[in-house]
Order: sequence, then structure tokens, then C-alpha cells
Amino acid sequence: LTLVPFFVFYALFAFVLYPFRENLNFMGNSLETSSSPLLALLRHWTFSLYFVVSEIWASAGIPLLFWQCANDVTPLEQAKRFYPLFAVFGNLAPIASGKIMTGLVSFSDNNFTFVLQSLASLKLLAWFGIIALHKQVYRLQQIQTQNEIKRKKQQTMDNVVSNMQAAQQGKRVQMTLTLRNPGKKKMLPKPKSTSLRESVKSLSKSSELRSLATMVICYNICIELIEVSWKALLRETFQSDTAEFMKFMAKFSQIIGICTLVMQLLASNLIGICGWTFSSLLTPLFMGTLAILFFWSITLNPAGATNAGGEIASMALFLGTAANIVAKVFKYSLFDPCKEMAYIPLGEEAKIQGKAAVDVFGARLGRSVGSIYQQVLVSVVNGGALTSILQFAPQLGLLYGVTIVVWYNSVLALGSLFGVDKNVPNRKTQGGSDNR
Repeated sequence: LTLVPFFVFYALFAFVLYPFRENLNFMGNSLETSSSPLLALLRHWTFSLYFVVSEIWASAGIPLLFWQCANDVTPLEQAKRFYPLFAVFGNLAPIASGKIMTGLVSFSDNNFTFVLQSLASLKLLAWFGIIALHKQVYRLQQIQTQNEIKRKKQQTMDNVVSNMQAAQQGKRVQMTLTLRNPGKKKMLPKPKSTSLRESVKSLSKSSELRSLATMVICYNICIELIEVSWKALLRETFQSDTAEFMKFMAKFSQIIGICTLVMQLLASNLIGICGWTFSSLLTPLFMGTLAILFFWSITLNPAGATNAGGEIASMALFLGTAANIVAKVFKYSLFDPCKEMAYIPLGEEAKIQGKAAVDVFGARLGRSVGSIYQQVLVSVVNGGALTSILQFAPQLGLLYGVTIVVWYNSVLALGSLFGVDKNVPNRKTQGGSDNR
């Protein structure tokens, strides 16, 4: 049922909202001449709603729905074996989707409506497939559970029969009886609920949690700055050539899937050989190097940066694409695993409260800081006139560089958690530690 609103909306957008966008959007009125970015979002409300729903799907689809199902049906002793395989096979999705999109664009003869409706139809088929597989998984789990109960009952009966036969033969039999009082049930302690306020407060008590939060905030600031600028360059490069833009994004998706698949297979060995600190530093170092080069290439000639045929545009587009690929690939293969490893030496209270604050509050705060900074540049510095964010490449590069330095220092500070062999966490930590 949770999937229904998402797939219904995607079908509604493809077959109703997009084909009739000229009538549904607020065109030809006072909103069209307004220079406010907020009013621009309201004017094109159908597209704004599409991206909002997509952001929610990105948060609810895999992180919530899939892993909830995986946790329900996967025994704890098998989790270490299958969970890495889930992540590896999951990266086949962008490779397949990129191939499908490329084929549809080539077949459609530059008809974007046909491509959008075809993708929506494929999503509906995927939805039915997900529902069927979901029911099949839980049905198999129920059968396995029933077979396990029958096996245990049969084993118990076999033991009873064996003991009775031994007793009839005059052999000594030892039996253990466990008496239970059905009137008294053992009350399990209820888990302590943690509010967001308590979680944020716990950050002030632990330097390790503050370093973790700084890493998450810095990553999201960087990804916000580089994504918006790169997409602005894509818009200027492809302009009205929708087919070429979709082919480019399809290839981009395939590259991310292939690179992430390879990196995830190598990441565990890399962390084991080079250690936590070195592996954690690779993400900001690679992201920072490529991003600074990207902003520098635009700064060389802001006017040429929007010229699709210029050398500056080609170099900037290549650097921006590479920076975004590295940011996403390194996040899934190195940044997230290293971040989760850093929770190991913390005490149980710090893990529960601190993780809630870092994962929920840190990511949204980082995105917000990057977004507000860009809005200030466009709205205040430029007098509120609508313009390209590419004109502010030097200012964006400056904030990006400062963020990378703060991120780098937080990783070095957090590296003190790990032992001499650089892999096994120490038990000695500051605020919220588990001193055993």
C-alpha cells in the first residue's frame, strides 16, 4: 500500500499532468513575469511536485521499504552473508535503467511524451512485480517457519519415543522438565524513545558525534553546490535538445552503477589494508579536487561556460560530470561504510541518540546550507534578477573549498577513535563512551 501513491502519481504525471502542462501550469499571468525563485516553482507546480515526490521516493523506497522487508525475512546469522549481496545487486538497477532509457530515446524519434509514458508503463509493471515478489518472499518465509516448527516438534517426539523405549529396556533415562506459569509473563523493558531534541543535545556531549555530524553536513553541502551548478551547465549545453539530454543522463546512470559495483567489491579490502582514516579521506580529497577544477574552468570564462560548442564548456562539463560520479560512487562504497564503522566504539546511548541526530538532522542541514547560500547569491548579490548560478562559480568554489577543509579536519579528529592497527576501534571514547 505504501507504494501505491508513488506509482499512481508517476502514471498521472505521464498521462495527464505533462501532456496538459500548458493548461495546468500558471502561465500567461503575473507569476510569469515575476523574478522570485519561489514564484517560479509555483508557476511550474507540476514539475515541482514531480521532483518533490521523487525526493520522497528516494528516501522511502530503498532505505525504508526494502530494508524493512530484508530485516523481517533475513536471519541475523545470514545478514553478513546476504546484505552485501543486496547492495551489489542493487547497483545493477542504474545500469539496466540507463540501457532502457537509451533504447526508448532512440526508438521514440525525439518524442519526449512517448518516452515519459513508456517509462511510466514500465514503472507500473515493476510495481506489480514488486508486489508479487513481496508476497512470495513472505509466503516462503511462512512456509520455512512452519517447517521449522514441525521439525522441532518431530525432533521432540522422537526424543520422547527414544527415551520411552530406553526406559522399557530398563535403561536409565534422564529427562528435564521445564515448568512455566502461564499467569505470569516476563515483561521486557520497553525501548527508550528518543526525541530529536535529545538527539541534537547528545552532539554537544561527544566530540566524536560532532565530528560525524560535521562529515555528514559537509558532504551534503558539497553535493548540493556541485549538483546545482552541474545541472545548470547541462541546461545551457543541451538547451532544447531533450533526446540528447536523456541519452547523456542514461549514460551517466550506467557509469555510476558500474563504478559503484566495482568499488563496493574493492572497498572492504581497501579499508582493511589502508585503514579507516585514509579510506575516509579519499572521498573529500577526490570530490574536492574535481569540484575545484570544475568551478575554476567556469571562472576562466563565464560567458564561454554557457557556450555549448566552446572548449571551456567541454572541459567544465567533463569535470562536473566526473565530480558528480565520484561523489555518488564514493558515498555508497566508502563514505557510508566508514561512517557506520565510526559508531562502533560509541556507547549504546550515544549510538541511538547520536545516530538519529547525525543521519536525520545532519543531512537535511547540509542540503539547506548549500541551498540557502546559492539563493543568497542569486537573490541578494544579483539584486533578485533571475540569472544563471554559473555566474557565481568563484563564490561557490570558495565555499566548496572551505567545506572540504573542515571535512578533512573532522576525519582526522575522528581517526583517533581507531587503534594501532587502524582498523579495530578503541573502547576509549569521550562523551557517551562505553568504558569496558
